Amino acid sequence: MFYCTLAAAVLLGFLRGGRFSNLTKVRLVHPWLAFLSVAMDAGLILLIKSDFPVTRLMAFLSLSLQYTLLFLFIWFNRHLPFSWVIALGCFLNALVILLNKGSMPLAEIGPYVGKSEFANEYLLSGKLPVYHIINENTLLWFLGDVIWVPFFRIFISIGDIILYGGTFLLVQHLIADKKYSKKQPE
Repeated sequence: MFYCTLAAAVLLGFLRGGRFSNLTKVRLVHPWLAFLSVAMDAGLILLIKSDFPVTRLMAFLSLSLQYTLLFLFIWFNRHLPFSWVIALGCFLNALVILLNKGSMPLAEIGPYVGKSEFANEYLLSGKLPVYHIINENTLLWFLGDVIWVPFFRIFISIGDIILYGGTFLLVQHLIADKKYSKKQPE
């Protein structure tokens, strides 16, 4: 879904007369922070799928560090338009995950995903400590992955919607921004 958001933002940027090359002119401060955060997330998922015994504590510490790196990246790049929207989405996701000890609350998936390999092998068997089905102990459950998106067959959170919206606004704005476009010869 994130990639579709990016594609739609690029398309709108083009429709507004922008250029893809405008993105190469954007000054990012400490981009390695975002890359490291994403690499840590991918590494954690890889460990889980490799049947490495990832505990809730390991997931909590990893996610805490990932979000710290991500928030630092956003802070250093707060000069970018709509960065505050992206920060708000990230904050809502981080809040619900960290208050639930490193686990994102997830709506009951049975009616939606049926007997998928992912649901059975990882989530329902307890091998996916970064998610849990909402229960009576779940804090701020409404900020969890509770919104079903049928076209993509996934659940998303309010934080995801805000994050995707901020990313959409940022990317289309940067592509269409006239200050990055070279003046055309007449």
